[in-house]
Amino acid sequence: MRRIVIIGGGIMGSAIAYSLARAGVVADVTVVEPDPTYEFAATPRAVGGVRLQHAVPENVEMSLYGDTVYSAFDQHVVGGKVTFDPQFHRIGYLFLVEGAEAIASLEANVRMQKELGVEVDIHDVAELRRRYPSFTFKGAEAGALSPGDGQIDPNAALMGYRRAAEGLGITYLKDRVVALDMAGNKVALARLESGATLPVEIVINTANCWAADICAMVGVTVPIAPMRRQQFHFLSQDPVETFPAIRYLNGFSFRQHSGVYLCGHTNFGEPPGFNWELQHDVFEEQLWPQLAEQCAAFETIKPRGGWVGHYDMNHLDGNPVIDWIDSVPNMLLCAGFSGHGLQHAPAVGRAVKELILDGGFRSIDLSRFSYRRIVDGTPIPDDGPKA
Repeated sequence: MRRIVIIGGGIMGSAIAYSLARAGVVADVTVVEPDPTYEFAATPRAVGGVRLQHAVPENVEMSLYGDTVYSAFDQHVVGGKVTFDPQFHRIGYLFLVEGAEAIASLEANVRMQKELGVEVDIHDVAELRRRYPSFTFKGAEAGALSPGDGQIDPNAALMGYRRAAEGLGITYLKDRVVALDMAGNKVALARLESGATLPVEIVINTANCWAADICAMVGVTVPIAPMRRQQFHFLSQDPVETFPAIRYLNGFSFRQHSGVYLCGHTNFGEPPGFNWELQHDVFEEQLWPQLAEQCAAFETIKPRGGWVGHYDMNHLDGNPVIDWIDSVPNMLLCAGFSGHGLQHAPAVGRAVKELILDGGFRSIDLSRFSYRRIVDGTPIPDDGPKA
């Protein structure tokens, strides 16, 4: 069997390792992960949404498969010595827009989503206020509501995949890839920080926010870089009815989560890179006033801090690359998920197994997420919710 080295043991690398193991490929698969605690990894710092509203059909299909897996995780991810429950539950998702152009785009996307089997409908603001009377929906004219969207425990999903892969015989090394040696135009050897080396016949780059660094080792440049996502959580003194995760066209979002409320913020205008500062002033001066405009109960709240995570942002079009690299034909790049990685990991694990063992995509055709579009600079049109 071919020697396969997976660089990065987060949710994506572990889902791929698990899928390969289920297909009987175990002995020569090694996952290299520098931090098994995943302190700075994207997945444990995610909110855990599995949303079905996307503007790219392949993303909808991957989310639907993610829903299938996460909603019955113990039936789909097996083999580990320890059982992990991602605690999937349906919270719904409401994407709000304003303006004739945005509404027309929303209507087109909803038609596509319905054709793929998503339960989703567009409502005007009057109907939304009837359903959720605590909210004003200021700044919106219409919203697409998909009540089946889910919420999971991200860390449980990650560890479930990892422990299942290990239970099936996949080797995880606590180490870091520091160089890739070439033989002609192919990767032949992975050099590790410990001084050890791994022979390579196939290398899979699932290094997430560090994926561009791995590509640079073989002279390849990709527009993937960390993008900070801040999550602030707070309590409200006044009761509010149960409501779905709400996102506005400008990226402002909030939701209920484990007994508190979360308000998410990504400044797509700031320079990419790792930034671990939680900007409390952004919450107090920008986000809190917007929350108070949306819901009177949020005029008096108790901030409870928050956390910072990072997307592996594809700055070309906000969509992943899931493909062999033309110039390095034994390197697979699976990165640039731009906030969708957790919900799409089950589908990507299956898809990469198909690329390696079956010679191409079989379940969902993901050829649209090609590496060639990066080289050509041809982004995928995507007017759906960002991140």
